[in-house]
Amino acid sequence: MRMRRAVRSVSTFTTQLFAALLKAVVTSMVLGLIVVTIMHQMGVPVPTMTELLRGVSRLADVIS
Repeated sequence: MRMRRAVRSVSTFTTQLFAALLKAVVTSMVLGLIVVTIMHQMGVPVPTMTELLRGVSRLADVIS
């Protein structure tokens, strides 16, 4: 009985955790798209996706 309750509470916690993580990722993507679109409309040079990924990989190399 106690084990079921513990498993159920852990399962509920992980479900809520993943739901919050998914919401955060989707919100970040939408806001990023909006910011990039506004910057593009204003004429600000926006880096391409490959340039952004190259910068992220360089940052990861520096941190590690």
